[in-house]
Amino acid sequence: MERFFNNISIDMYRFLISNNPDAIFLLDENGHVLDINSAATNIFGYTIAERTKLHYQSILVPNAIYNVKRLFLETLQGESCAYEAQAYRKNGNILHLKVKNIPMLDNGKIFGVMIIAKDVTELVQTKVILQETTERLHSLLYSSADAIDLIDTNGNILTVNRAFEEMYGWKVDELVGKPLPTIPMERMDAVFKQREELKNGQHIKGFEATCLKKDGSTIEVSITLSPLHNESGEVVAFSGISRDITERKVLLENLVRSEEKYRLIAENMTDLVLIIDENGKTNYVSPSYFTVLGIPLMDFEGTYAMDFVHPDDLPKVLKVFKENISTKGSANVVCRLKHKTKSWLWVEAKASYFIDEEHGKPFLLVVSRDFEEKKQLREELKLMAFHDSLTGLPNRRLFEEKMQQSLKEAKRHHQKCALLYLDIDKFKWVNDNLGHSTGDELLKLFAQRVSKSIRNDDILARQGGDEFTILLSHIENEEDARTCAERILESLQQVWEIGEHHFETTSSIGIALYPQDGDNIDKLFTNADYALYEAKKSGRNTYRLFTNE
Repeated sequence: MERFFNNISIDMYRFLISNNPDAIFLLDENGHVLDINSAATNIFGYTIAERTKLHYQSILVPNAIYNVKRLFLETLQGESCAYEAQAYRKNGNILHLKVKNIPMLDNGKIFGVMIIAKDVTELVQTKVILQETTERLHSLLYSSADAIDLIDTNGNILTVNRAFEEMYGWKVDELVGKPLPTIPMERMDAVFKQREELKNGQHIKGFEATCLKKDGSTIEVSITLSPLHNESGEVVAFSGISRDITERKVLLENLVRSEEKYRLIAENMTDLVLIIDENGKTNYVSPSYFTVLGIPLMDFEGTYAMDFVHPDDLPKVLKVFKENISTKGSANVVCRLKHKTKSWLWVEAKASYFIDEEHGKPFLLVVSRDFEEKKQLREELKLMAFHDSLTGLPNRRLFEEKMQQSLKEAKRHHQKCALLYLDIDKFKWVNDNLGHSTGDELLKLFAQRVSKSIRNDDILARQGGDEFTILLSHIENEEDARTCAERILESLQQVWEIGEHHFETTSSIGIALYPQDGDNIDKLFTNADYALYEAKKSGRNTYRLFTNE
């Protein structure tokens, strides 16, 4: 390698430095910038012409962990060093860098320092977002009253919550990296089939099974299995939510054997108990129907059970009903039942076939349970994946998906769109002087004001930090984008009142138009960001359209 570099020309060295994807600064012995490569101009926002005004130490954010001046002086003594640092872009944004100082020699004498800085800002921001999401998911996982296990696609345990430990008897440390010990051998073939279904993205809801406990005893549970996807949509793990139904199952078995017993039990259960004949006509409803649904029991007399099912759910409920009657088996279904005040209530139901011993007639026993809380938990998990937790706005992932769809539609119908990239002027000052809680409240109020300034079908999203984006679809010309930007700026002129603080701060907006400024997401983002920089350079509290000039 050394022999190779001894033989290459000065022009080759220049080419390697100029085209290096990392930012390179060449400094004199006093720390003044002699030259920078094109990557440095792109990453830091300074032009090559502005390099003579720069001093490297003034670009870095002060940090107690490292001393910029000391590291620079050590490099002048011939010691290369590597460290992580933060730096300011020209527009004031913070960059996260991995930095290496290398002494520059001429005939064996050190005459300056070469700084190589790798931009890892996006990686750092992604780690922060993942950490926040992980903490929220951890809170949901460990606050649930149901037993939850997460396993990889090979069936080995990733983690379990406290409710799982209490229900089955094993501690999480005994289980991680091992197969689920709760599954009896006779169920393994069925489990393998279920996992294949999960790998194909299917959900398996509310099936009942017998599981093993650490002490050797068994437990009857209702289990819901779901696939977990990575950012690419690939199934990387499975979640299992199980609920102890041992007591309920024993009660229901007794209920089938003795009408007198089952009436006593059913009338004191919070689950909804329904018995219907082979024609779907109601034979019995438990008092809990009135407690849960608010409908008087007399309203069920002589009616057909399907009359209380939501029309959209009726086909799948009828299918389960007919299959149970024909196969004399049991099945689970999730559907909505009519509610007196809430219109409809989501329930998780199990229908079981049985014969009335006294009269020899077939019936279905349907036991239903309020499913709203579990359904809400799933919706919250889905919302967290696609929305910003602070403002409630779509996050970058959801925004880019919607933008991709809008651009395809605009291309197909020869329409125009606009991307507005905006941030909050002097947001760092608010955080540093008024506190991060005030900054968070400002972000929420800022999102509310901007939302009121755009059309209902326009899409506002938070990209991260104090940066927001807006997609204006179906616009006639650039004047529509100008009008929207002016309307937003006007809404931000009013003084912000947050707690005891009263202050003014505005926004700068960069605009890129489709298709003239770019025909894909990356190009439009790059050009809108550049226009935002121009708006900042013009004194803030204004907007600029992207121009190639």
